[in-house]
Amino acid sequence: MSVTTKLLMTSSMLTVLFLVVLAPSALADTATQQSPQVADQLADFKRTAFEMRREADTLKSFTPNKRLHWQSHTYRLEALKNHVNKMGKSLSELEALKPTATESQGMAIEHTRPHLVSVAQNLTEAIELVKENRNNVHWAEYAEAVNNIYAHADALHTKLDTILDYENAQLRFDSLELQPASAGGS
Repeated sequence: MSVTTKLLMTSSMLTVLFLVVLAPSALADTATQQSPQVADQLADFKRTAFEMRREADTLKSFTPNKRLHWQSHTYRLEALKNHVNKMGKSLSELEALKPTATESQGMAIEHTRPHLVSVAQNLTEAIELVKENRNNVHWAEYAEAVNNIYAHADALHTKLDTILDYENAQLRFDSLELQPASAGGS
């Protein structure tokens, strides 16, 4: 074999070895990278979930107060309805993007729907109670619907926040490119 052939074979083998070593880590990196579009939409969704939870908390604080006018309640119910409608539209878009999402992003999307549906159902119940009789804002059935709105709005935000915080922590951890410590203790 000539020297040129040996160099060519060695070069080829090094290239193949290099690709074999680097390819799995490159594939792993792309598998854990966030989809920027999904990440942005989830961040916006989380902000709206926070606003909805805050609005639900305010409405919940109204229920023990018998002196507040029914219109104070309807103002908050309308604000909550706007949040739910916005989030419903966003959730549909996120569910369409789920195939491009990371595992954590997909989990966040999946865990959102049941709570958003529950908020919408309890919100509809509260709105109907006020439409039936404005004085219902002072009774237990309305207070229960409002408490359920808050409970599901809080659970939705908490789950989103926790899952997305975990995703961000995992990305920060992965970016450290830590190597196992040597057994020698130095």
